[in-house]
Parts: sequence; C-alpha cells; structure tokens
Amino acid sequence: MPRPLRFAHVVIQSYDMPRLAAWYRDVFDLDILVASPRVTFGTYDDEHHRFGFVQLAGEAPNDGRPSPLKHVAFAYAGLDDLVAQYRKLKAQGHLPAECVNHGPTLSFYYQDPDGNGVEFFIDRFATMEESKAYMLSEPFQKNLFGYFIDPEKIAEQFDAGVAHDEILAFDQKASEEFMRSRT
Repeated sequence: MPRPLRFAHVVIQSYDMPRLAAWYRDVFDLDILVASPRVTFGTYDDEHHRFGFVQLAGEAPNDGRPSPLKHVAFAYAGLDDLVAQYRKLKAQGHLPAECVNHGPTLSFYYQDPDGNGVEFFIDRFATMEESKAYMLSEPFQKNLFGYFIDPEKIAEQFDAGVAHDEILAFDQKASEEFMRSRT
C-alpha cells in the first residue's frame, strides 16, 4: 500500500477564525498567504501552506464540550529550539497547559483559543529505532504517559549549562510516583 510522502497541513474550523489564525500566526511565526473573511492560509517553511483556518457560520455553541482535536504535534531539532520556543510563547503570554517527559519525548502542550491542543516536543533518543525500542520496553508499557515536568526548571538547567542528556533523562522514580498518584 502506498504511503504519503509527508504530512502537509492541517485545517481547523472556528467560530472566531480571525482570533484563531492570529494565535497560530504568533505561535508559529506564520507567513499569511491568504486572508479572507472565510479562510486563511499560512506557512512557516517552504510548504505552500501548513495551516488553513475556516470560519464557521453562526455562533459558537456554549455546551462546555472540549474541542474534538486532542492535539497536533510539532518536533524540534533539539533542546535549544524547544527552550527558545517556550520563551517566545511565554513572552507573548502563552504558557503551556502541561509539560511532560513521556519517555520517548519531552513535550510542551499548549491550547489555542478554541481549546485545540498543540504539542511542541523533542525526541529523547538519537534514532527512531531507539525510541521504538523504548516504547516496547517494560517501564514504558507500565506507564504510557510519563510524568509532569516544570518548563521553567528545564529552561534554568539549560541556561546553567547542564548537559542536555541530564536534562532529558527519564526519572523512573518520578514516573512511579506519578502512577501511584493516579491510583
């Protein structure tokens, strides 16, 4: 069966499309290629568009249901990029909803104005084979989530010159404490 060449874009509908498009423009430093009352397209690289935003008709329902989109994830090359993105967003008033050392990744999760999740992460392992092997390991199978981390502590350690491997290390004790707190 053929596989796609690459992931190209995501299109998100909103009852307040201009507000949503502005958030993504700021968070991703998007170049807006099309902006109309009905649709906006933007990109952050050489792809013709990475994001599309569509205006929904009418008023947003006020039923308290969360967005059906859990999250879309974006990988960064290294800890320096993840920390730089965290600081940029913090300066803009956007703080992560949660930050997690999942084992295979170190992830910072945000919510857009409509409640859709956006994950920025780095891989903890040098290769996908190592990541996949970790995901098959007994410790990961016992705790598929990982544990919460403090992004400020990560940034402070980064500034202090703590070795990246040490910052990214998976704390098995924290993982076990997290699992005990959930039972």
